[in-house]
Amino acid sequence: MTGRSRVLVAALAVCALAAGILLGSGPLRAGIGGNAAQTEELLRAQAEAEAASALAAQGMDFADATGPSAVRGKLSGTSIALVRTSDTSDEDLASASSHLVDAGAVIGSTTALAPGWTDPDRVPFRDALADQIVAALPEPPQGSTTEDVLATALAQALATGGEFDPEGQERADTLWLLLTEAELVTGERSEVANMFVLVTPGGDVSTLARAFAAESSGVLVGFTGTTPGEATPASTVTNAAGFYGAWAVVGAAINLAGGITGAYDASDADELIAGPS
Repeated sequence: MTGRSRVLVAALAVCALAAGILLGSGPLRAGIGGNAAQTEELLRAQAEAEAASALAAQGMDFADATGPSAVRGKLSGTSIALVRTSDTSDEDLASASSHLVDAGAVIGSTTALAPGWTDPDRVPFRDALADQIVAALPEPPQGSTTEDVLATALAQALATGGEFDPEGQERADTLWLLLTEAELVTGERSEVANMFVLVTPGGDVSTLARAFAAESSGVLVGFTGTTPGEATPASTVTNAAGFYGAWAVVGAAINLAGGITGAYDASDADELIAGPS
């Protein structure tokens, strides 16, 4: 563990300790209106909670001040495609991905799946579009569903091409145009991605994860909820949109860039940041 990593781990540990005091105070969970001893215990617990809250705030400020230097350069050379599902807010996407640039990553694209991506009323339209896309793919997936084809199209639109691959770039541009004109996705592309970070509240996103993995060096799914969804073969982070979650996401991305996949929670932030050398 580097010295800068130790500093950040210590700050994250302070936050975790303070949060534990705040959430674990038994009297705060009890009803008001007990005897004098209970009242005194409640007041003492409230004072401890206030002190813990102040300590947590200080720890968060300290972690945010020291964290960028602890992860600096560990994602250099990584261009990330940020993708969110239609039920994920812009705020959650921004929060979960907030420390990727601190580690040296470039955000090559930011994309949102539109409601039409899964709208049952648009099934016939998506089927017809998938048939059109299959004809444009050099190696169309065999026996794939419409969902598979569209996921592959999005992956290639974001992760193929570049100045040394004009044919791939032309295909990527065509696929992006088809998906955006069909109002299935929105967003912007500026650079070819070699890693995907998908942010979603939960559910099964394995189809997207498989398609993204086939076109990149790795996929990380940040679940904003407490329950991990299905995301094979991606790395995952639950509670990804909070303070700890954002640090866990960047730590998991650093591991992924080093060939290490895993299933993590926001509470693993300190170990994830301490892990890379």
